[in-house]
Amino acid sequence: MPHSKNASNASASAPLDPTASMNQGLMSLYHVSAELQFSKPLPSLLKSILKGLKTGTGISKAAIYIKEESSNSLKGACSIGFNEKKISESNIFLTLEEELDLLKSSSFPKDELGGGAQPHGRLIQFLETEIDLKSVSVLPLEIRDNLIGLLVYEKPSSLLQQEILVIFSRQAALTIENAKLFAKVEEMALRDTLTGLYNRRYFQQILDYEMNRAKRYRQPLSIVFLDIDHFKEINDTFGHSIGDQFLKQITQKLQSLFRTTDLLARYAGDEFIAILPATPNDGAMILAQRIQKVLSEYQVMVRGRTLQVSVSIGVDTYESTEGIGAITLIDHADKAMYEAKNQGRNCVKSYQEVQKAFVN
Repeated sequence: MPHSKNASNASASAPLDPTASMNQGLMSLYHVSAELQFSKPLPSLLKSILKGLKTGTGISKAAIYIKEESSNSLKGACSIGFNEKKISESNIFLTLEEELDLLKSSSFPKDELGGGAQPHGRLIQFLETEIDLKSVSVLPLEIRDNLIGLLVYEKPSSLLQQEILVIFSRQAALTIENAKLFAKVEEMALRDTLTGLYNRRYFQQILDYEMNRAKRYRQPLSIVFLDIDHFKEINDTFGHSIGDQFLKQITQKLQSLFRTTDLLARYAGDEFIAILPATPNDGAMILAQRIQKVLSEYQVMVRGRTLQVSVSIGVDTYESTEGIGAITLIDHADKAMYEAKNQGRNCVKSYQEVQKAFVN
């Protein structure tokens, strides 16, 4: 019996078989991989990636930095075991040489502690200071030799952990890239292909949301419906190619005239529509009149031709009116716009004015 007891204790204290440990880590990776659906929002995906990393490797401190497409910077996006606010405010600028070193480091042999051949010391020193961690390791998140991000983590205690991390980083990179592509496709589905503005479908979704909010908080909500005067003549005279260029330039000008709180969309053809949250009728009319005036003085240059612009604008406002919904609000603004056209074009009319004229 004593012999049996000692054997049991010896077995309990024996180190975990490396193969079993690797299998355990890979199984954890497999299970978390099932959660990494790229149709999830990217922040949620990143959090799942780090939770899976912790489960599969036991590493409790890690952060993901995402490369910004418009610059050579890595922006802190998500973390575990760190101050999330600090990570989100962290921004790393990479030189081209450092980026190349990072990509090369993914294929370097790793040392016994998993640190391996690390990229430029400046990056490591910066991270150790920035995230307050003495022993920092990094793995590039890359797809086909394109850097998309960086995995930063506490130095692992075994080569086995590092091997799992390398496998995990490859899957994480693919997941992040797929999520970004999916987001782009979704964004494209909400945008008008010619002007880049939001399309009618998305406009309707946002208007429904803003109407519900206006009703809940008893706030006004205005709609501006805008139509380019004589646009058909431009297409008929100069062709649709010139007409498309004309619309693009008008769009750029319109975007500079509306406020950041407004949502501008292409409604159909040469018609544009905008939501003005928390804006009463007089405020919407002032903005619409300013837009009409600026555009009437604006000339569009297309392929050496100077084209004059004028617009007819209709305005309507929801002000806690019973029985008024999103469709009715659009219809009223549309009627006001057509009344502006009937009055000679190049002017602004509100639905309230149209109603008074009809009553009289």
